[in-house]
Amino acid sequence: MEEKKIQQPQQIYPQYAQDEEITLKEIIAKILEFWSEVWSKKWWIILFSIPFILYFGYKAKKAEITYTAQLTYTLNEGSGSGGALSGILGSFGLGKGGKINLDKIVELSRSRNIQQKVLFQKLELDTFPGKPDIIANHIITLYKLDELWTNKVKNWTGFRFKHGNVSEFSAEELQAFKRLFGKIIGGKNIKNNIFSNSYNEDTGILTLSATTVDEQLSIEYCNLIYNQIKQYYLINSTKGNVSTFEFAEAKSDSIFSAMQAKELQLAKFNDSHRNLTDPSMITRRKIMETELLKLKTMYAEVTKNRELADFTLSAGTPDISIIDEPIPPLEPMGASLLIELIKGALLGGLLSLSFVLGRKIVLDAMRN
Repeated sequence: MEEKKIQQPQQIYPQYAQDEEITLKEIIAKILEFWSEVWSKKWWIILFSIPFILYFGYKAKKAEITYTAQLTYTLNEGSGSGGALSGILGSFGLGKGGKINLDKIVELSRSRNIQQKVLFQKLELDTFPGKPDIIANHIITLYKLDELWTNKVKNWTGFRFKHGNVSEFSAEELQAFKRLFGKIIGGKNIKNNIFSNSYNEDTGILTLSATTVDEQLSIEYCNLIYNQIKQYYLINSTKGNVSTFEFAEAKSDSIFSAMQAKELQLAKFNDSHRNLTDPSMITRRKIMETELLKLKTMYAEVTKNRELADFTLSAGTPDISIIDEPIPPLEPMGASLLIELIKGALLGGLLSLSFVLGRKIVLDAMRN
């Protein structure tokens, strides 16, 4: 019986290394080919990029110079809590406080109520010497907003506010005020808004910012907004404590008047009824003395509550104070000419390079 020889399988070596080497060579050759094409058309690329460079340079030169003023401030909640008085008057809805919310302060500064109080204050700027006018009109003039607002529907050219009483505005003035308010705080389709307010979550420091084309206006706008925020917040945050103090003071005055009247009544009674022997008169005098003692006790207690309310009002008033206020000169800010030229060169170069390479790819495809 013949033995079958077992044939060993032949070892097959992969051939992909040679294919990979060929592919790599082709890629390198193609890169060199593209580079040769780009280099041969380098003047095309440069000439095509020049208009973009000139445009971006012109735009940088024509860009408005702006000035940003920043005012940092802090707000600390008062420490007075009202103590026992708050408990006594709680049923009257008085003496209730709240925790300071920095987000609330930020939104308050952006409110139309605060902004309109600043926009319609009169101010004399260096750009219009000797001509004080409301800030709203200064902004319209500096930014030529009346020309920007003009469209096919309405011609706003030459529009200015004649007074600052919003409640008496016409429909046209209200529409203009809404447009101006959008320019101030920003919004949809509005770039480069004038005002912003923010805070640092770690430190609790708030920062007001105003960016305008006029240095003095930027500084004054920050200061005026801060003053309005301080005034508005102090009035509203202390309203409860003021009501508590007024309530305690009114009760104190009322009891004091009643006590004086009762003392006078008792004094007249004693003066006209000396050496009393009539039991009814003696009883009447004891009743008046008891009522007087009762009024004195009430007056002592309400006086203590009034003093406590006065302390609560003083200690519970939030402390709003400036950390740093804006001072001139402010650093002018505008578009960087160098950066804009680089942007133009990159954009023009990229477009022209894409055209050259795309043209070569199309021509190679047509030849094949």
